[in-house]
Amino acid sequence: MELCLRIAVILTASEDTVTQSTGDVIGYEGGSVTLSCTFTTTSSTNPYLFWYIQRPNDPPKYMLRRDKYSNDTVQEYKKRFNAKLNTSSVPLAIEDVQLYDSAVYFCALRPTVTVIL
Repeated sequence: MELCLRIAVILTASEDTVTQSTGDVIGYEGGSVTLSCTFTTTSSTNPYLFWYIQRPNDPPKYMLRRDKYSNDTVQEYKKRFNAKLNTSSVPLAIEDVQLYDSAVYFCALRPTVTVIL
């Protein structure tokens, strides 16, 4: 079954940028997909990169964080979701894609604009 993953962009401080591919990423149930996220920062030598997921009718939900010295992943995402922090990117890999994975995915760089819902 074909499914669609949507990605979006979160704006950061003026000297920092985060860029994600625009549009939809198409994957197949049981397959794998990788969502891109590139960044530049002048405010930190140890940037913190975050991935969030937003399913229909729900607020964004924290999935994982990557930085130079540590990784943090919410338990429910540890099995099939992974991101590796590179010099200027932190792509999100999703294995064994499920229909339930259809959502909007956000990549963010600290400091980010925080919205309380």
